[in-house]
Amino acid sequence: MRSFINGKGVFLTVDTSDAQKRINDLRGILTREQFEKLMYRTFREVANRSKTPIARATVQDYAVKQKWVRDHINGYSLQFGSTYPVTCTIPLSSHKGVIGSRKDTTFALRGAKTKKNSRVYAAIVKGHISQLPRVMKNQGGNAPFVGGGGRINGLVVTRRTKERYPVVRVVGLGVPQMPLNRSEEKVQNAIRDLLEKRLEHNFDHLMDNGWK
Repeated sequence: MRSFINGKGVFLTVDTSDAQKRINDLRGILTREQFEKLMYRTFREVANRSKTPIARATVQDYAVKQKWVRDHINGYSLQFGSTYPVTCTIPLSSHKGVIGSRKDTTFALRGAKTKKNSRVYAAIVKGHISQLPRVMKNQGGNAPFVGGGGRINGLVVTRRTKERYPVVRVVGLGVPQMPLNRSEEKVQNAIRDLLEKRLEHNFDHLMDNGWK
């Protein structure tokens, strides 16, 4: 059995070995139809309810809001058979967070260029101030700076060329990178705990109320 989050083709596999013994026991006492109904119902609920535990786990390590994380967790899909009896896929949007001092930015600005310091800082990782690169190599090769007017006011941007315009926003991490890095263990534990609780709840419910 496999449960994973899909971020740009990279998979976070959740170890469900603790629940596997219980699942194997249930497989032995249920008909195939009952077992598949129990598994489908359980994984459907886990997928539907996974946004909050994933977000709660992520904000322990990253300086983002739970709502932003939840908004980038997409609809799930379930598949029976193949290599694993049940596969649950939860896609994550690869949209990256914007850095700046405005309320609509994802990562808060923590410093800007001064006469004594030419660097820009932002709160990306929880409890840590990140120093942005001196030049944005993948966005034109120029230094980042804080926009001072119009649509870019308060946003960290960089110039695409040596000319004054065009400018582009400097972005931080995206949601798929978070549960696959610092928050991986926390996210795995949150999903595994949810799976075990929903499995027992659904088995008891179906036994008490019938399998129709």
